[in-house]
Amino acid sequence: MDVDDAKLNIAKKAGADYAVNTINEAPHHRVLELTDGLGPDVIIEAIGLLQIFRAAVEEVAFAGRVVYIGYTKEPVTYETRLFVKKDLDVMGSRNALPEDFRQVIQMREQRLFPVEEAVSAIVRIEEAPALLRAWPENPSRFSKIMVSME
Repeated sequence: MDVDDAKLNIAKKAGADYAVNTINEAPHHRVLELTDGLGPDVIIEAIGLLQIFRAAVEEVAFAGRVVYIGYTKEPVTYETRLFVKKDLDVMGSRNALPEDFRQVIQMREQRLFPVEEAVSAIVRIEEAPALLRAWPENPSRFSKIMVSME
C-alpha cells in the first residue's frame, strides 16, 4: 500500500500480487476484500507514520504479526486490548541475516527486482548531504538513494 503509483508499480514488478493506492481505495475495505474478511497475517510498517503504526495493529488478522521497520518521531498511543484480544506478535526489525542478503543478491542476479526503477538517485558522497536534506521536503520524489563511494 502506498499513495504513490510509481512506487506501487515497482512493487508489482518486484512480485507483489496486489498494489493498493490508499488515495484511490479505502484501505480497510480493500484489505478485508483481499483477505476474505480476515485481515493480513503479517503487516510490515516501513514508513514511520503514526497513523500507520496504529492501523497495522487494527488491520492485522487475529494471531497475526506486526513488524515495524520504520519508526515515528513521536510517541504512539495504542488500543492495547487489541494486542491481547487478537493474540498479536508485535516486533521491530532493523537487521538482516546473511541468508537474507544472499536471497537479495540472487534476486538481483536473476533480474527479479527492478533496481533501475527503484533507485531514484545515485550521487557521489560529496553530494549526499544536500540530497538527504532535500529528501524530507519532497519524500515522494525519492524511493531509494544510492551513494557512490567511487
